[in-house]
Amino acid sequence: MKKTLTALLLLSALLFCACSETAENPEDPGTVQSNTTEDGSPAAETAPPETEIDAADRVPEMKFEKEMHFLLPDVSWLTRDIITDEITGERVNDAQNSMKLAMEERFGTTLSETFTGDIWSTNYITRLVSSGDDSFDVCYSLDLYAPGYIVADVVTPYTDVEYIDLSRVYWDQSILKCMTVNGTPYFAFGAYDLSYYDFTHSIVFNKDLVADYGLENPYVLVRDGSWNVDKFFTLAKTVLSDLDGDGQMKRKTDSWGFMSEPKQVLPCFWISSGELSINKDEKDLPYLNIVGNDRFYSVFDKVYNIMWDGGIWCSDQAGIDYWKETAAMFGESRVLFVDEIFYRLNELRDVEVDFGIVPYPLFDDTQAEYYSRVEAGARIGMIPITNKHPEYAGALLEAMASYGYQNLIPEYYEVALKRRTSRDSESSEMLDLIFATRRYDLGDTWWCNELRDGLFKNMFAEDDRDLASGIASKEKIINKTLSKVIEKLSQ
Repeated sequence: MKKTLTALLLLSALLFCACSETAENPEDPGTVQSNTTEDGSPAAETAPPETEIDAADRVPEMKFEKEMHFLLPDVSWLTRDIITDEITGERVNDAQNSMKLAMEERFGTTLSETFTGDIWSTNYITRLVSSGDDSFDVCYSLDLYAPGYIVADVVTPYTDVEYIDLSRVYWDQSILKCMTVNGTPYFAFGAYDLSYYDFTHSIVFNKDLVADYGLENPYVLVRDGSWNVDKFFTLAKTVLSDLDGDGQMKRKTDSWGFMSEPKQVLPCFWISSGELSINKDEKDLPYLNIVGNDRFYSVFDKVYNIMWDGGIWCSDQAGIDYWKETAAMFGESRVLFVDEIFYRLNELRDVEVDFGIVPYPLFDDTQAEYYSRVEAGARIGMIPITNKHPEYAGALLEAMASYGYQNLIPEYYEVALKRRTSRDSESSEMLDLIFATRRYDLGDTWWCNELRDGLFKNMFAEDDRDLASGIASKEKIINKTLSKVIEKLSQ
């Protein structure tokens, strides 16, 4: 496990360390290096070898003959926009504005965004395409509607778009593998859009409570590979306390081990345990991965055991303003662990307690590596088939992804997260690990309405543990929706 963690941290350093052109390589472990010359005098120190990270795009010099228009879902409460029109002094915002200006100068165009509130279906974009409307060069949607766009045949696969090269480092490779169907990438996440960073989950812990209760250091547990579900539970149950002594555990007065919205608990833990509710077969086609999957059932049962039977999770959430009240509980040192997406880490910036950030735990000691969940809600960008100049869209997205990797992500990652939100160098190390191990479950994203929200959300909130019956009630409709995509791509 230590070797795996070291490798992941090295990888993330290459990917994120200022997203620069170079990064240091470790010494070759098979080579013994001497500190002296042949005559015994000290040898001059030499710089370690450097490995080039080729983050420059290969889009040729070109000028567009038109303005470029993006259509975006209005989800400002969930994530950031892609570009910004003004300099505000906030470094992420200003980096997005610089990206916009750089693209406009490079391609001799102007970029604009139009927002729509019609975001909870495929109707809006599908209507545009069916009417032949080519007003927008790139259309964005919430990712849970991706299958509908494939079936409706309104999207041009990225592999059919000139200038887009999905093998490059600025297209997220780990998530891309999850998003292809039958080997075809209709969508991809590029480093110009922060939404899939914003929707990455982690656990924030109260360092003051760790010290007050003499708990094991979560950072050390992560590095040692002993940060697993059992250890998480052991630490969380230690801080459980009926502070007002009334014999009842209540959200507003007592101390809890873990705070999370009900719909987030199960998917965060099954994904961190290495399970996927919808996996893909040897032909890269999706299938329901729960029926007959004993390990998924084991994870499911374990989560209920520690959360409900162990009582560490605060189930008293009726009528709650979740983010506001969770921040208040955390600031009052009445909860040890809190589930957070990165966009919501801002909620904790003003709390007085000291806090750290770690990935979700391993399932047990046999698990080889950590996994970090990317939740449904990230934007997917698509080039509609009505686009008369898809090569312009391809050139622009490729160039923006390259620019974002080199210039935007460092601001988001190094400044907005490491220096301003997390409060110690160890949390920075954990962020490297979290981002390097992101995972995207199609049952939690593309088919979220059928699985996560259609089944698991209410099951967990109501302490319903009959997974076999729950899946049996949904299996037919889930397989039917999967079949639609499979049939479309098998024609």
